[in-house]
Amino acid sequence: MTKGLYFIYAGGVLHIGWAVFHLLFPRIFKWGKALEPLDSLNRSIYQVLNLCLTFYFAAAAYLSLAFGPELMSSALGRKLLAVFAAFWLLRLALQQRFFRMVHPLSLLLSLAFLITMLTYGLPLVWAGR
Repeated sequence: MTKGLYFIYAGGVLHIGWAVFHLLFPRIFKWGKALEPLDSLNRSIYQVLNLCLTFYFAAAAYLSLAFGPELMSSALGRKLLAVFAAFWLLRLALQQRFFRMVHPLSLLLSLAFLITMLTYGLPLVWAGR
């Protein structure tokens, strides 16, 4: 197995973690109380977007764990690696833009976003050689 596959499989495991983390958002962030001041539409938007992200993370995990070799060896697979890496690079940039980077949790999340991006970006670079 090539080192790139290890990274893709690690990315799959990380995506499972992101999916579980997002499933816990309502409890972690006390959405029952925190979203109460919002109207029904905006409250629903939060929940729908979170569930869509959870689905994306689960799909990315499945593709990474079930089709790792194909992700590195096919043109479509490399495009998916690029999409996965770009998603996490965008998430990292948005973290810098919208959250205070002095809080330890924000720094920890930024590091986790960077690591997840690298699990797909590095195999993509290696597959291009």
